[in-house]
Amino acid sequence: MSLFGRLSGAGRDPEEQKHRVRQRERDQAWETALRNGAVPEFVKERLENTKAGRLPWVSTGSVGALVAQKTHGIQPVGMVSGNCWYHYGYSWTRGHYDGWHTAIDRMQREAALLEANAVVDVQMKVRRLEGAGADQMDYGVFGTAVRIGGLAPAQAPVVATVSALEFARLLESGILPVGLAIGAHFDWCYTYRNAGGFGTWWNQELSFLSEFMSGVRRTALSQLASDGARMGTGVLARVQFSELIHAESPENDPRERFLGRHIAFGTAVLHEPRHHAPLGVRAVFSAKDGKMTPAAATNEEII
Repeated sequence: MSLFGRLSGAGRDPEEQKHRVRQRERDQAWETALRNGAVPEFVKERLENTKAGRLPWVSTGSVGALVAQKTHGIQPVGMVSGNCWYHYGYSWTRGHYDGWHTAIDRMQREAALLEANAVVDVQMKVRRLEGAGADQMDYGVFGTAVRIGGLAPAQAPVVATVSALEFARLLESGILPVGLAIGAHFDWCYTYRNAGGFGTWWNQELSFLSEFMSGVRRTALSQLASDGARMGTGVLARVQFSELIHAESPENDPRERFLGRHIAFGTAVLHEPRHHAPLGVRAVFSAKDGKMTPAAATNEEII
């Protein structure tokens, strides 16, 4: 077969050709759906089959959490996800925030099609494509869509990093999870090689980097608090990540360059401490006099 024939696909297995055609059609359907703020029809079909029980649901939670959910009126209905491949322009910090929130919005659309109230146990992943450049990144989120007994389906299900069981316990305590808060900050640090002890033989703190990274973290956490304030009164910051990268300097530039970043995620909650009674801790057994006596047979109320 000629080289042209090989490149044009002539002689390929018919099933392989059909698969390639279907893949192109799916890619086009995704492109159209994302442009219109929707999901493709084949995704809607899958979610409808999952909701109706014709397909098994998938959960990101543990076995223990699944068993405990039954006593709290929580039903897992399926795993949902969203992603956004984002290109950084004038601001890496702003791009990071926009990329995550776009992915979260897309995950919420899937959860709404499952008639869920919330998406719990949300996990967040980033990846770069080798050779694609440092100015772009894929933001991906996935979690378990759940229905909570007695509550109507939500148009925009609540997104939370806590597990389903933790979600239920927060509700029982009068604490309402209301969304996912994000804080991120990227910044550059420039210094001459021997400034502040960098490049010497001595064991010592590099104070200029300590101060630099402290400022990066404070800015990211301030953004986390501001993002959480849009939704609630507090943030359960479960995930925090810092990174300092030593970057190459341009030619003829004697300075050292460092890129620092800090990223924080958490579940925003509505919480009014004054409205909560303190939790009483009751004794189960008393160990007085070296004997294990049921607490009901003693006068002890608190351990």
